[in-house]
Amino acid sequence: MEIADFDRSANIVSLFLSRADALGDAPMLRAKQGGQWTAISWAEAARRVCLMAASLRRLGLRPGERVVIVSENRPEWCIADLAIMAAGCVTVPTYTTNTTRDHIHILENSGARAAIVSTAKLGRA
Repeated sequence: MEIADFDRSANIVSLFLSRADALGDAPMLRAKQGGQWTAISWAEAARRVCLMAASLRRLGLRPGERVVIVSENRPEWCIADLAIMAAGCVTVPTYTTNTTRDHIHILENSGARAAIVSTAKLGRA
């Protein structure tokens, strides 16, 4: 394959939404809750992505602005990442093991205008 063989207009959000339309209720993400594995369907994930992207825009975030994610590895991380991109913003991922000093450095140097933080990590600060 050559680079010319690829559709340059496609991006990860449009590819995700196309797959969500095609796969609907099929499982996309899984997480263990209360000792049981539960699934989030493609359609439900797409709904959450679109709701969060709309919320980011309502907060006044503009395309190209940065949003930090501080969260453990979980389905909501993937949804937040896709929502940030759907809003036209740029994801700034961080490690949950960062120190407070590390987080301050990232926030100050990334130019982030917002942060999405899991409740467990927010309580630790």
